[in-house]
Amino acid sequence: MSLLEQHSRIDISNQLWANMPLYPGFVQFDKLYRQVTQWSGKELNALGHVIVPVFMATLLNLTASQKIPFTEALLCLKILLYFHLMVQYRYHTEATIEYMENYLEEFHYHKDVFSRFRTSKSTKKVSEALKKQLTLDKQEERGSDPTWNDLSVAAKRSHVDENKMQIESEIAQHLVNKSDFNFVKMHLLSHFSDHICQLGNLLNVSSELPEKAIMHLKQADQQSNCHEAAILIVRMKAQKKVFQY
Repeated sequence: MSLLEQHSRIDISNQLWANMPLYPGFVQFDKLYRQVTQWSGKELNALGHVIVPVFMATLLNLTASQKIPFTEALLCLKILLYFHLMVQYRYHTEATIEYMENYLEEFHYHKDVFSRFRTSKSTKKVSEALKKQLTLDKQEERGSDPTWNDLSVAAKRSHVDENKMQIESEIAQHLVNKSDFNFVKMHLLSHFSDHICQLGNLLNVSSELPEKAIMHLKQADQQSNCHEAAILIVRMKAQKKVFQY
């Protein structure tokens, strides 16, 4: 989403997202991607079905400067989706585990296209200050050049645009160098193949069933007054059992 915002493509993505047609086994989304605060299992499954075609349709009609990052982003997304599909296998062999490890390795190789969007607030502030400083330096450099005033308007504009591209490239590299994918959910992926070897397929250790089992407790807690929540939760559970009987 941050990549699409940077290239003014977020509106196209939202339009495609909101107009996905019905299809057997596919649950339509009633919210835009950014409006979803917590993904359910069904929503994640539907996301896996459509995220690549939606992203690909969003990236049509590329400019020369967009071609390389968009191609790299699409490749990175496809590889991560392949990994996601592989880990859902109910039966694994040495070959499938090797595929998983290779896909994860390829993802880390291509992920730099998204790295600049994983920076901290302090890093962003430093990069903004660096951009201002580099812009001032380029302006002083052009002003001190004795041949600058002799250039035509078109030549000056071309030189300024070239300086802007150089600055953008330096800022992008700075953001990439100061960013990382070091967070828990990303780190866990590196342990999946070991878990499969020790415990079997990952559905054996899925949290979906216990999550579903306590859903009514969550609903009761949300409807309670938060002062005597335990008593109200037990009472609502008892009432639900009575209605079931």
